[in-house]
Amino acid sequence: MKISEKADRKARDVAKAASRKADADRLASGEDPEVLQRENSIFPKDFFKKGRIRNRAQSVGR
Repeated sequence: MKISEKADRKARDVAKAASRKADADRLASGEDPEVLQRENSIFPKDFFKKGRIRNRAQSVGR
């Protein structure tokens, strides 16, 4: 698969830095870190608590 355009890494870096600054400002203003974590996470809230590994023995090499 061929990518038609190169990714604009500098623009992405600027956007990420702005997002981190906004998060830091929100934390400094007293917002709950758990709220930020939920907004920034790609996983549902209980993903790791309720997750099941169907092939666990194979995954851990047993």
